[in-house]
Amino acid sequence: MGFWKDLWHSMVLKDRTTSEKGYISAEERKELIGCKGIVKNELRPAGTMLIEGNPVDVVSEGDYIRKGSLVEVIGVNGSRVVVRQVQN
Repeated sequence: MGFWKDLWHSMVLKDRTTSEKGYISAEERKELIGCKGIVKNELRPAGTMLIEGNPVDVVSEGDYIRKGSLVEVIGVNGSRVVVRQVQN
């Protein structure tokens, strides 16, 4: 029994990469909240928008948004940037 237990413990990862230890899986870009831009390619619901000419990967709240539409960033969760279409 000791052999199998030792073998199992040698194969199991014990270290954790937590934010408290300085590990970050995705840099949150909270500064994007409130920014407006143009949809570069259709959001179905994921795609790309341009903010001041810079491409940003985004996802809509679930709605299909046409290319060329004006959208606003309403939330950031990890690397996920959520947008909503701005009504004219």
